[in-house]
Amino acid sequence: MVPKVTLAVFVSVLLLSPGIGGAAGKSDEDTIRELDAQWSRAAQNKDAAKFATFYAETGSALPFNAPRVTGRTKVQELWTGLMAKPGFALHFAPTSIVVSKAQDMAYDIGTFELKLNDAQGAPMTIPGKYVVVWVKQGGEWKAQAYCLNRDK
Repeated sequence: MVPKVTLAVFVSVLLLSPGIGGAAGKSDEDTIRELDAQWSRAAQNKDAAKFATFYAETGSALPFNAPRVTGRTKVQELWTGLMAKPGFALHFAPTSIVVSKAQDMAYDIGTFELKLNDAQGAPMTIPGKYVVVWVKQGGEWKAQAYCLNRDK
């Protein structure tokens, strides 16, 4: 028979271990999926300041048809300009997330749909895909690089 104290310690360790049951059991993948959803909502709300908070301080945005922008302040300026364009709407979601064994880096690949008005003011939809490189800083996941690529 296993002593009650030993069994209680074993169950506590089991429930508090990463990736195994209990409140502490949310995986890094689940956390990144949740962050992606919040990040996409910030885009839908045209909140460039909130959108930029998902980037690391030294993070980079690599938009299509534009140069790379590095640093959270510059990233916010980029997104402020994009979100101000007539007809702007952006939604994105991951299709796959891979977390490193060390659980300090991850990448997520997904799809997006960007809506803008063209030069004549007519609405257009731009489908595409993206990749985000995530780094864990101070226990929080932040985007180190976010690259968008249009399908058409």
